Amino acid sequence: MEAMTVEVESPDNCTVYQQFNVEEQSVKFGGVAEALDKANKVHPEDGDGRNSPMTKDNCARRCLKAVRNNLLFTLTLLAVAGGLILGVIVQQTLQPRATDTVVVLLKFPGEILLRMLKCVILPLVVASVITGLGAINAKSCGKIGGVAVTYYMTTTIVAAILGLALVSIIRPGASQAEVEADAIDVNQNTNTLDTIMDLLRGAFPDNIVQATFGKHATLLENVTRDDGTSYLSRTLEFKSGSMNMIGIIVFAIVCGVIMSLYPRETGPLMRVIEAINELTMKLVNLILWFSPVGIFFLIAGQFAGVENFGEMMAKLGMYMVTVLVGIAIHFFVTLPSLYFFFVRKNPFKYYYNMLPAVATAFGTDSSSATMPVTLKCVEERNNVDRRVSRFVIPVGATINMDGTALYEAVACLFIAQVNGVSLNFGQVVVTGLTATLAAVGAAGIPSAGLVTMVMVLNAVNLPTDMISVLLTVDWFLDRFRTITNVMGDAVGCAIVEAVCQDELASQAIPNGGPGSDVEQNLYPLIENEPEARKGDVNIVMGSTI
Repeated sequence: MEAMTVEVESPDNCTVYQQFNVEEQSVKFGGVAEALDKANKVHPEDGDGRNSPMTKDNCARRCLKAVRNNLLFTLTLLAVAGGLILGVIVQQTLQPRATDTVVVLLKFPGEILLRMLKCVILPLVVASVITGLGAINAKSCGKIGGVAVTYYMTTTIVAAILGLALVSIIRPGASQAEVEADAIDVNQNTNTLDTIMDLLRGAFPDNIVQATFGKHATLLENVTRDDGTSYLSRTLEFKSGSMNMIGIIVFAIVCGVIMSLYPRETGPLMRVIEAINELTMKLVNLILWFSPVGIFFLIAGQFAGVENFGEMMAKLGMYMVTVLVGIAIHFFVTLPSLYFFFVRKNPFKYYYNMLPAVATAFGTDSSSATMPVTLKCVEERNNVDRRVSRFVIPVGATINMDGTALYEAVACLFIAQVNGVSLNFGQVVVTGLTATLAAVGAAGIPSAGLVTMVMVLNAVNLPTDMISVLLTVDWFLDRFRTITNVMGDAVGCAIVEAVCQDELASQAIPNGGPGSDVEQNLYPLIENEPEARKGDVNIVMGSTI
C-alpha cells in the first residue's frame, strides 16, 4: 500500500495533514483525484463555496471564524479607537481643574497593565535568551549575534540619516515663531564619552542581582576650587528604578552559549529554564486578555490630559509632520524593503500578523512592555524559529531604537533652526552619529528619548532648555516611535532567520526536552491531525508503509 500525505488548508488558514492509503496503481493512474476526493469529504458541509449552495452561510462562517481567531487583536483595536474618542470627549467637556483627578483615575487600569507586563519581563528575557542560544552551537550563536547587531546598527543609522534629510528639506523650524522654553529637570552635564563608558560598564555588571534593580550612571558636576578655578567632577552613582537590561542580557547570552557547549551536563537545568519560559508565556497569555481594558484607559487618560491640542499643533505642527513622515517612510518603505530583499516573501502579510504587537505598542508606549506580545506574534503568527526570536527580540527591545534615532536627529536640527543656528556638514554628521548612539543607550520605556536628547544637543552646542518645548508633543510622537522600534525588532527576526537558515536547519536542539524541534513541530502536527477540515489540498509527499 502507498501512504499519501496531503496538505489541507482549513478555513482558518491553519495547515493540517491527512493520510490516505490508496493502491499504488491508482496513484499512478488517477488515484490522486480519488485521494483529493477523500480529503474533501472530511467535512462535506464546509465547502469552499464553489459547489455548495450555502455560499453566504459559508462566507459568514469563515468571517466569524476569522474574528474569533483574532478576537484579542479586534478587542485591542477597538480599545485604541475607543480610548481616543473617550479621551477627546473628556478633554473637551471637563474643566481643567477637574481633569487632573479624572486623568489619574482614567490611567489607573492602564498602570496596572503596565505593571503586570513589566513584572514578567525579567524571567521572560533571561529564559528566552538562554533557551534560544542553548539550542544551537557556539559558532552559530556568533553568526546570529553578528547578523542581528549588524541589522540593528544599519537600520538605526538609516533612520537617523532619513531624519536628518527630512528636517533639512522640510525645515520645520525655519519659519517657526519664537517659543518659550520652560525649565526642565534633566542632567545637562553629560557627554558622549561618559555615555559610551556607562553603556559598556552596564554590559558587565559587578552584581547580577543588583542589575535587576537599577544601573550605574556617571554624574557630572562642576566643582569650584579654593583659588576660583573649576573642574568637572565625575561620580559613579547607582540609579534604581529601571533594570540594567543590557547587563542582564549579556549574562544570559554567556549562560546560553556555555549551555550549548555542554548539553549533557546542563540538560536538566535547560529543562528547568524551558519550564520557566513556558510558565512565563502562560502568564503573558492571561495578562494579554486584560490588555484591551488597560490600553483603552491608558490612551483615554493621555488624551484627556492634553490642555490645548489646537495650540500645540499651531506651535509644533510642522515638527510633528516631519517626524511622522520620517517614521512612515521607515515603517512602510525601509523595513519592508529589507524584509523582501532578504526573506523574499510578502512583507505586508508579515506586518498583518504583527498587528496585535503594534496595537499594544501604541497603547503601552513601551517596547519593553510590548516584548511578550512581540514574541507571541513572531513565533506563533509568523512562525519564526524560536531559537532566533528568543535572542533577537529581547536584545532588540533593548538596543534597537530606529524610531528614537530618527526622532532625535529631527529634534536636534529643529531646535537649531528655531534658534537660527546653522550647522555645517561636520556638525550634521556628528548629530547623526550621536543620535544613533543615544538611541542604542535609550531605555525601552516611555519618553526615554528625551533623556538622551541632552547628549545629542551638547554634541553640537545647542541649548538644552529647548527640550521642554518638545515635551508638549512627545507623549504623542513617542507612541509612533515605539511602533517603529517594535516592528524593527520583528523584521530583524525574519531577516536573521533567513540569513542563518543553513546553520539552523543543520542543527537539532542539543538539550532536547520541551524546546526540541520534535516536540515543538511534530507533536502539534499529530494533535491537530484529526481536526483537518476541507479546503485547498496539495500533495506534499509520498511514502511506502
